[in-house]
Amino acid sequence: MTFKDILCLIKKLIPFKDFFKYVSWRMRAASCINGRSINTKQSDLLKHSFASIAGVVFSKDRAMQLDLLLRSFFETKIGECSLKIIYAYSSEEHKKSYEKLCSIYGAKAQFISEVEFFGFKKCLEKIILELSTGKVFFLVDDIVFTEPVDYDYLSTLDISNTIFSLRMGANLSFSYVVNSVQPLPKDIKSTNGVLLKWKWRNGLFDWAYPLSVDGHIFSTLEVLTWIKCLDFKSPSSFENSLQNIKFLYRHKDGLCFTKSRLVNVPANKIQNEIANQHGSIHQDKLLQLWLDGMIIDYAKLRGLKNNSVHQEVDFSFIKRESLT
Repeated sequence: MTFKDILCLIKKLIPFKDFFKYVSWRMRAASCINGRSINTKQSDLLKHSFASIAGVVFSKDRAMQLDLLLRSFFETKIGECSLKIIYAYSSEEHKKSYEKLCSIYGAKAQFISEVEFFGFKKCLEKIILELSTGKVFFLVDDIVFTEPVDYDYLSTLDISNTIFSLRMGANLSFSYVVNSVQPLPKDIKSTNGVLLKWKWRNGLFDWAYPLSVDGHIFSTLEVLTWIKCLDFKSPSSFENSLQNIKFLYRHKDGLCFTKSRLVNVPANKIQNEIANQHGSIHQDKLLQLWLDGMIIDYAKLRGLKNNSVHQEVDFSFIKRESLT
């Protein structure tokens, strides 16, 4: 199919009055991602720090699940990796639950309330601008780390033509999102007995989803361009908007450990923008358990052999004081 054929197809799919707006947006997005929209001052902030890495967590109304994520992160963490948490709440009770979390983890991670910045996008932009690391990955609060991660090793990887995923691995044979068996990419190969490599364009389902906010590692400078170019108001619409520029990344290599290092446990849903499949444990039930001094038992999830990047599991609960 020629470029002219592609344009003709797009014209059929998009109303004429919106066609040139669409083409202009795609050109602007491509320009942004190539770095031409980032000013010199922002670039200078990042020039010296590419051999380092940070994580940014998105959370709303799920303090108990965030606590599980944080305990699993710090227990499996090897090397240096700073962590920043953007949180939001819909009630005073949920606010109290995050205040408790801040008192527990405030010395290890930075907590930033979305309310302070009048919206998620402004909050995310400020955090990314202030990062002193060259690489960044995102996490959502229903993720659990199942295996150790060496961040000193990850910080040294060249990701100029690669998107590294903490959630992918040879253990994955099913896609929860589409409820289907999921084969490994045909071109997947071991690089050193520890890592797997493939082309994102040759994958299927999760193996063809490079722009995920579930533990994929990106250039901090590149993330800044996304924030400047894309329209979004929440973590869900942020990831959704990234799919509009996926065409710019399909040529890149995928890289992951032979076994996935984390899993997303979709026990519930806290947003109404996207109709995600999820489990039946309401976040308010978990809130009450958290306020009663209970936490989710991580011991039963450590080393989990998940077969999908999203996998429902049964939670067991223990007293918070039992860890002290």
